[in-house]
Amino acid sequence: MTGEYDYGNARLRAKRSRLLKEADYTTLLAKNNIEEFITGLAETPYKEDVELALTRLSGVRCVFEAVRVNLTRTLRQVHGFFEGEPRRLIELLFRRWDRHNLLAILRGQSQEAAPEQVLPALIPVGQLDEVSLRELARQPGLRAVIELMTIWQLPYARALRQVEPRSGTLPDLDQLELALNRFHFASLREAVSQGNGNKAILLEHLQTEVDRLNLMTCLRLTHQPELMPLIQQRYNTAGIQPLLIEPGGRLSTQRLVELVSQAGGLESLMRGLKDTRYGPALETAWQRYQTGTGGLSVFERGLERWHIQRLAQLFISQPLSIAIPLGYIAWKETEAANLRLIAQGVALGLNREEVRAELILG
Repeated sequence: MTGEYDYGNARLRAKRSRLLKEADYTTLLAKNNIEEFITGLAETPYKEDVELALTRLSGVRCVFEAVRVNLTRTLRQVHGFFEGEPRRLIELLFRRWDRHNLLAILRGQSQEAAPEQVLPALIPVGQLDEVSLRELARQPGLRAVIELMTIWQLPYARALRQVEPRSGTLPDLDQLELALNRFHFASLREAVSQGNGNKAILLEHLQTEVDRLNLMTCLRLTHQPELMPLIQQRYNTAGIQPLLIEPGGRLSTQRLVELVSQAGGLESLMRGLKDTRYGPALETAWQRYQTGTGGLSVFERGLERWHIQRLAQLFISQPLSIAIPLGYIAWKETEAANLRLIAQGVALGLNREEVRAELILG
């Protein structure tokens, strides 16, 4: 029932008006150093979060913590605006943060990073709360993390255990990440594959996220063809199929496998993708890539920018649906990413126009 979205969507439209604007980013980009940036950020709706973070941290770490706390609180507010089916669908959306958090913990464990290095990257808004995430981050290794997840009967545990070696060598991080990603998207796809129009909106959103991940895998491997023999040896295959997330998104994984096998480089891959829905975004990114700025990240940001624009269209055309929380959540998460980018750019003294080009503006 569309009426279930009335109150929450009205609240989110009001909150959208309070998101940072391009002028705010311009002001922050103009700061000469990170201390000035922090002062400027404290003059925005981030004031309380900055002041709290300053009691413990300084510099970029202060900014990252303020942004993390603000994002966590805001996403929890979104969840609280809804009841019934809308809330259940938003909970499905928030599983992306369970995925994000578990990936961060697995990567931290593989690098033997201290928990204090991992915790600032975590956003506890999914099924795993902050206490649970801290406990996972404190485990003495990858295998211990998976064992604790199994004891807690977390849905991701079984997928990770299926690729964990029985004995001897440590679990392979790449394979663990792929298993986690595949389970994440397959389980969400199953949850929204049948139902009303709101589930269809979420399904398309998930398919786009899968396409973005698969496309970046193709781009990286085309960019580094020397990796192909290693992949063929590890997976006993001539193609890249084992590295793609399946079920796929709107793009056939078989087509992607063929394009990579036939591509003689990134330019050839770009031509092969030109007729897809992502063609224009990839072409724009390709033009930037050829200037020598940004590396492969320009493709990642280009695809993300395309996705945000798509959500903006849905926000306007589907006002009584899940498209409103979906769009608002994406904009808020993008705001957080923009602030982290600017803070790093200011702290490192990077060219401000180059930093600006990396921002995604709503």
